[in-house]
Amino acid sequence: MRRGRSQGGWEAIPWWGWGVGALAGGSALWQAAEQWPVWAGIVLTAAAVGLGWKPGWPTVRRWIDRSRFSAGPVRYSLAYLDALDPRAFELAVCSLLRRDGLAAEHVGRAGDKGADVLVVDRSRRRVVVQCKRLRQDRRVGDQDVQRVNGTYRHDHGAQFAVIITTGGFTASARASGPRYGIHLVDRDALERWADLGEPLYRILSVSDGSARHRRWMLGSARRDQ
Repeated sequence: MRRGRSQGGWEAIPWWGWGVGALAGGSALWQAAEQWPVWAGIVLTAAAVGLGWKPGWPTVRRWIDRSRFSAGPVRYSLAYLDALDPRAFELAVCSLLRRDGLAAEHVGRAGDKGADVLVVDRSRRRVVVQCKRLRQDRRVGDQDVQRVNGTYRHDHGAQFAVIITTGGFTASARASGPRYGIHLVDRDALERWADLGEPLYRILSVSDGSARHRRWMLGSARRDQ
């Protein structure tokens, strides 16, 4: 008869085996630290970095993203935005949303289900933002609008969505976007927002529900008259 496959691996080591190994390893490390303190320190540091790198990398990456495009009175020209790669464009949009006083988090990655940036506005509404870094002559089509429409409510729990592009939108996309609660920001609107500093909600004619915002909108309307 054939012998059954043994249950080997780390699971086969009893608890006392781990204890003996830990004592032996600790003793060896102590002796090494006394004889070669510099090398022992290097080995311990490398081990700590290696163990913490995988779980800590997402946190490090979020910190890098936030520091790359910090919140504040930032403005980006269209020429600058045109020169960015798609990921950098998403980060720039995230920075502009924070400039407007919105809580924005960059989430764009593979399998993001149409959300490059998630926003919580002053009325605690969730908003999905999708970014399309295209050439000036390219257009976002209706299929992209349909894709966002299929995910922003059910997968992200958002109240509405925004598609922002460095190009434009096809006629069918412009027709279907408003029907599905999706606001469209084309190149001209992007310039008003990113370069001229006009708040995005004002461009989209969206109120955040706060009394302060309503007073600001009323004052802006009077100044424009």
